[in-house]
Amino acid sequence: MKKVLEALAVFSLASMLAADDASVNRKTWAASPDAYFLTAEERAAWKQVATDEQAREFVARFLAERPDDFEATLRERVAIADKYFSAGKRRGSETLRGKVIILFGPPSRLSTKSGRESQSGGHSDRAEAAGGVPDPHSNVGPGVRGLAVTAQDPIFTLEYDEAQAPKPIGKAFRVDLKMKSDAVQEALEPRDLDEKFEAMARASRVRPQAPR
Repeated sequence: MKKVLEALAVFSLASMLAADDASVNRKTWAASPDAYFLTAEERAAWKQVATDEQAREFVARFLAERPDDFEATLRERVAIADKYFSAGKRRGSETLRGKVIILFGPPSRLSTKSGRESQSGGHSDRAEAAGGVPDPHSNVGPGVRGLAVTAQDPIFTLEYDEAQAPKPIGKAFRVDLKMKSDAVQEALEPRDLDEKFEAMARASRVRPQAPR
């Protein structure tokens, strides 16, 4: 896990920086990592795009309203998410935890916890294993072989302290994701997370809106 944090903090993948406007896919672009920084207003405007030419013009305006280093930072974060969070054919940047990394940047800390409850006493054990990987033996003890145990979905947590929290958020926070699988996650507080995503999208739009 330490190596993941170091890689997230360094962002040194210069070979991933080039963007190709001609590759804009009108049917899939808005759901891709390239569009994570769309504001709610921009997403509504995208729904009015009807041709490939309009799609390319929309993306050009979208980028023109962002900082000069926006594309470079986006490509670097996408590459990091793909490297560490991909599962099977699902790219890491297309998962929810990849989206968190792309929008908020490198966290201060990553951890994974698993919960297990036994029928005998209702004891809940939330043990964090080394490296942030859930410990499958966290409930093992004398006599445990005969217990009926119900496993809960692991919780993957990304923590941002005050120093690492992005300025649009302005304070320390954490994101807790229920790990349905390595490829699929659900936010424990989806409304709060969506509000933070929108704050980041609005803050990324630092230049005056281009005429439509």
